[in-house]
Amino acid sequence: MPSDLALVRPLLRELMLEEQRHYDHPQLTPEEIEHELGGGPAPRFAGENVILAARVSGRVVGLCWCVLFNPGTGLEAEVAEVYVEEPFRSRGIGGMLLRRAVELFRERKVTFAAVWTRESNPGAVRLYEEAGFRRTEQLVLTWLPLPGR
Repeated sequence: MPSDLALVRPLLRELMLEEQRHYDHPQLTPEEIEHELGGGPAPRFAGENVILAARVSGRVVGLCWCVLFNPGTGLEAEVAEVYVEEPFRSRGIGGMLLRRAVELFRERKVTFAAVWTRESNPGAVRLYEEAGFRRTEQLVLTWLPLPGR
């Protein structure tokens, strides 16, 4: 409700001001944060799927699926999936796709981008780090709907 937004808006503004100091990215001014909040977070938001494809001799052999969305605090992105067919791995295709994804994020002025992988997948970790993604101090906790819980 609009009246409820007026009550929480000052808290959202302070949260954004305080939290951005913990991250190594361009810091928004209080005025920019106020503008980003606009009418506040929408009850729903939509995103955009962008799938980048790599071709060899006209055949698609790899993809990088990017998701872009604005939850109400600026455009964010996620590399949802990167996949290269087995015979074409270790040829730089994954790296090329990820570099193009980062270019897309810069072009669109993404304020935050993430990629998720397992620590037990060192090849993927190396690939993401080579594309400019960094490990952060932020702790990510997940909730998964498990049977019986």
